[in-house]
Amino acid sequence: MGKRIVTVTCTILLVFSMLLSTTSAVPSKGNHNPSEKLTIDQKDGGHFVEYLNLSGSSIFPADELRWSINEIFPGIENTDNPINQSNIFEKVIIENNVWYWEVSIFVAQLNCTCHFTIIHQSDNPHPHETKIILYLGESNHFPVIEHIPLFQLPSETSDTFLNYAITWPISEVELNDGLNISMFRAEVCQYSGEACVSNSFIVELMYSVLNDGLYMIQIDQEDLQIGDGNWLFNIIFRDSYLRTSNLDSKVLTFDLHPPNVTIFGDQDTTEMNQTVYSIMVDDGYDSSHVAITWTLTNPDGDIRALFDSEIIDDYGAKISFNTSGNWSINLLAIDSVGHFTRVSHVVDVRNTNPVINIYSNDEINSDISFDVASEWYLDASTSVDTANDQENLIFQWYHDGSVIHTGENLSKNVISQPGYYEIILIVSDDDGAQDTLQLSFTLKQDSTTNEDVSFSPVILASISFIVILISLSLILTIKKNNGEFKLPKWKN
Repeated sequence: MGKRIVTVTCTILLVFSMLLSTTSAVPSKGNHNPSEKLTIDQKDGGHFVEYLNLSGSSIFPADELRWSINEIFPGIENTDNPINQSNIFEKVIIENNVWYWEVSIFVAQLNCTCHFTIIHQSDNPHPHETKIILYLGESNHFPVIEHIPLFQLPSETSDTFLNYAITWPISEVELNDGLNISMFRAEVCQYSGEACVSNSFIVELMYSVLNDGLYMIQIDQEDLQIGDGNWLFNIIFRDSYLRTSNLDSKVLTFDLHPPNVTIFGDQDTTEMNQTVYSIMVDDGYDSSHVAITWTLTNPDGDIRALFDSEIIDDYGAKISFNTSGNWSINLLAIDSVGHFTRVSHVVDVRNTNPVINIYSNDEINSDISFDVASEWYLDASTSVDTANDQENLIFQWYHDGSVIHTGENLSKNVISQPGYYEIILIVSDDDGAQDTLQLSFTLKQDSTTNEDVSFSPVILASISFIVILISLSLILTIKKNNGEFKLPKWKN
C-alpha cells in the first residue's frame, strides 16, 4: 500500500515538472502582443561581423514574408536597392496563430551601415513592414538619423521643430564625449513642389537633446530670413568624428498670414437665374495649398452647403437662387498651416413677375363673343413664372370690382346669362408680384332659337282664343234651341 502511494506521488510530481518545463520553454512567446503584426526582436544599432542572427514574430504566414538588407549611404537619402534578399528563414515555429521566425545570414563579406527590412507581401499598396538599423563588418559605419513625427499646432511664431532619433556605431561613452561638437546642418531652397525655385544656401541648425534621447531641431523663419512659402531642407548630421549621416529631406511650410480671398460675381440678380461666381485666393506664395468651403445663407437665415450640381470646382460655382431676398455666399479658406479667412458676398435677388397667357375655344381679340348655349371657356393655365413660383400661382377673375371666380379657367359654369361682360384677370405669385389682363366678351343667343322662343306665346294665345270662340258659339247655339219643340201640322 505504501509503495502505491509513493508511486502515485512520484507520477504527479513528474507530470507537474513537465508542465513547468513546457511553460518555461518559450517565455517570450507568451508575451507576444497581437496588435504588433510584424516585429523584430533586436533593436537598432546591432553590430554583426560574420553572421547576422535575427528573430521576430508575425501574424502573417511565414511564406508571405520577405526580408532584405539595404545599404545606407552617407549624405544621400535612403534607397530601396537591396544587397541581399530572400523569403527563406532558418527556423519557423507556429503557436497560437503566430509565426515565430529566425534568420541566420552570412555577412562576412559585407561592410556597411544597413537596414534590415521584413515585409508582408500582399496586394496592399501599403503593406506591413518593419526595419532596424544594423552595422555589418568593420568599416563604412556612420550615425543614422531618422525623423520622428511631432504633432505641432499652428502657431503665431515663426518657429518649427523637428525631432530626430540617432543610431550610433560607437559606445555610449564615446557618444557622450562627442555631443558638444556634433552638428545638424541643412541645404535650403524655396520649393515649387517639383524643384528648387531659388538659390540654395547652407545653414547650421540649432538643436537640443531631450530626456528620451531624441534630438530636437529648432528652425526659426526670422533667423533664417526666409519668407512665407514652401522650403526644402536637406538635413544631415555630422558627429564628433566628422562622420556624416544619411540625408533626410523635409519640405517645411512657413506661413504667418491667413490667405486673402476675393469673390467675383453679380450682387443683384433675379430668382432662378443661374449666376456664376468665382474666387481668387492669395496665400502670399506659390504652391500654397488652401482648402475652400462654400456655403449659402438664404433670406430666412438658413445655411446650407452647395449642391454637387452647383460646384464647378474649388474656385467657381453656378448658383440659382430659388426665392427673392438677400442671400449671402460664404467662403471659408484654410491654408496648410491652419490659418483661415472667412468672407461673404451679399446678393440681392429680385422676384420675377408672372406673365399671363390666355387662350380659348374662340380667337382672343377685342370683340369676343360666345353662344350662351355652347361650352365656352377662357383658359389661363399656361401663364408662366419662374419654376419656384409656377405651382403656387393664384388666378382671380373680377367683374364689376368683385371676384367672381378663383381658378385657372373661366367658363359657362361661372357666367351663364346673355349679356356684355368686362372681366379683369389678376395672376399673383407667392411673393405678391402680379400680372393683370383686361378683356371683354359678349354672351349671346342664336337667332333661330330666339325667334322660336319669342313666337311661342303668340301661337299659344291664338290657339287659346280660337278655342274660346268655338266654345262660346256652341254654348249660344245650344241656348237658342232650348225652346219647345213643336211638330208641324199636316193639312188635308
